[in-house]
Amino acid sequence: MNATSTTSLTLLDHLVNPPSEPARQEAWARFVRLYAPLLLAWARAQRLQDADAANVVQEVLIQVFRKLPLYRRVEGYKFRGWLFTIARNKYQDFCRQHRNPPGADGLSGVEGPVAPDAVAEMDEYEYRLRLVREALAVVRADFAPETLAAFELQAVRGRSPAEAAAELGVGAEAARSARRRVVARLRDELGDFLE
Repeated sequence: MNATSTTSLTLLDHLVNPPSEPARQEAWARFVRLYAPLLLAWARAQRLQDADAANVVQEVLIQVFRKLPLYRRVEGYKFRGWLFTIARNKYQDFCRQHRNPPGADGLSGVEGPVAPDAVAEMDEYEYRLRLVREALAVVRADFAPETLAAFELQAVRGRSPAEAAAELGVGAEAARSARRRVVARLRDELGDFLE
């Protein structure tokens, strides 16, 4: 693990009460690397064109920046619920602002807010999968290619440690250890964000 790695709770702390301005900038960069792609996929799923989806994501991130100091973790409520509430609200604001008048041939393709059921947040599996992919992209530089290959063979392709070891020409314990190290680093990076 590198010296700048922190748990997600520390990431949230550094977003709100950073020990220094560089720490705040690093925390926001990490947050954006993790969440902007998730929010963009969600916005596109709402049938927004790419430019409109990007604008909504930008508005969401601005709102998160403003509101995060007020965020308090409450038992039974997830950070992602809070985040996607902001996303849904910004999406609905966008729809109200860009509603096509009857008979108009608008460019945005937005006809008004979609029924709340259609604006559901990502299901649990999709959310976790996307978040882990983004986190893996963030931590990739912390590992040797062989370690990542062992992790991917086991965690992504479902190979056993023995199969991964045979394919990579290492011992089974080395393959298991590689997977454990990457998983531990992903947990450090994501922490509360997966809850």
